[in-house]
Amino acid sequence: MVRCARDSTEDVLRTVAGTPGALGYSELGAATDRDNLALVRIDGHPAAVVDADNGTYPFWETELGYTHGDPEAHSLTASFLRYLTNQLGADIIRSHGDRPWAELANPQLCHPAPL
Repeated sequence: MVRCARDSTEDVLRTVAGTPGALGYSELGAATDRDNLALVRIDGHPAAVVDADNGTYPFWETELGYTHGDPEAHSLTASFLRYLTNQLGADIIRSHGDRPWAELANPQLCHPAPL
């Protein structure tokens, strides 16, 4: 077995597609529309947000953003985190096939700085 890291999702997907027998990991949205990749099914279930939500596809990950401490309330960082948690930000996240933080099983793990 050989393990290798790549600098970007695109590099991972290109390498996996071009290497017979290779297995890689990326976000679902980046791999879904590629004809040269086979998505892994678990117990017959496809990699899909709905299957992750109902537990039939158990391999999924929550994308988190980290800050060094709480950002200042009027900072660009705090503004961006608030944007991600408002309706417009949630709609954009959903439009890319992902799940907004408030819809996760443990949404309290995400908390932008208050104004």
